[in-house]
Amino acid sequence: MIIGIQNLAKLTSNPSIKGISPSSTLVLLSRGGAAAAQDVVLKNYYNDALGFFGGIRIPASFLAGSSLAAIFLLKNAGTALASGNDASCNFSSLERRVVKFYHLTSLLAFVLSLQTTAIATMAHTSVLHGKFDQLAESAYLLLKREFEMEFVVCRWSFITSLLCFLGMVTSRLLIEFELLKVDSNSQSGRRDAAMLVVCSMGSLSASLLSYVNQHLWCWQSMIGMTVHLAKMCWKKAFVDIQPLQIVSMLCTLASVFYVGKLAIEDLPRD
Repeated sequence: MIIGIQNLAKLTSNPSIKGISPSSTLVLLSRGGAAAAQDVVLKNYYNDALGFFGGIRIPASFLAGSSLAAIFLLKNAGTALASGNDASCNFSSLERRVVKFYHLTSLLAFVLSLQTTAIATMAHTSVLHGKFDQLAESAYLLLKREFEMEFVVCRWSFITSLLCFLGMVTSRLLIEFELLKVDSNSQSGRRDAAMLVVCSMGSLSASLLSYVNQHLWCWQSMIGMTVHLAKMCWKKAFVDIQPLQIVSMLCTLASVFYVGKLAIEDLPRD
C-alpha cells in the first residue's frame, strides 16, 4: 500500500507525464507504476469520440430508411399468409417461409438501425458535455471506458442490422424474381439462379461476420459481444432498477418467444 502511494506521488510529480487524470493514473499504477507510465502515451481522443458517434449515424440512417420501406412491400402476400389463405398468394411452402423471413429481417433491420441512430445521437450530445476523462491510450479504449453502454449498443445494433438487411435483400430477390417457383420447364435454370443469389449473399455475409469477429478486440466473436450486452442490459434493468429498461427487457423476451412460436407453427407436419 505504501509503495503504491509512493508510486502515485512519483506519477503526479513527474513532469514528463503531466496532465494524466486520476483514473488514468490508477490504470498506469496497475500496469507497473511510473516506469509503465513513461512507456504509455496518453492522448486526448475527444474529437475521435465525437467522430465515432457522428459517423455511425450515416450508414445506420440508410439502413433504417431502406428497411422501413421494405417492411410494407409484399404486403398482399403477407396478408394472405397471415390469414392462412395460401391459394390467394399461390406460394409453395418454401416460398411462404422465405416471405416470413423477409418480413422478420426487414423489421429487425429497421428496429436495430433506428436504435443505432438514436443512441449515437444521444451519445454524441453526452460527449459534447465533456464531463469525462478524455485521456486514453486509444480512442477505442476511451469509448470502452467512458461510454461502454453506448459504444457496445451502437456497434452491436449496427452490425446485426446490417446482417438482417442482407438477409432481407436475399429473400426479396428470391421472391421477386420467382426463383423458388416449381416449374418443370425452367426448374433447373431457376434453381441455379437461386443458388447463385444465396451463395453470393452468403459469401458476403460470412466475410463481413468473419472480419467483425477478428476485430472486436474485447470479445472472441459476436456471440461474446451479445452475451456482454445482455448482461449490461440485465444489470441496468434489475440491479440499477431502471423501470423502462425492465419494460424493454420484457418486451424483447416476448418478441423472441413469438418469433419462436411462429417458426414452430410453420414447421412441416406429417
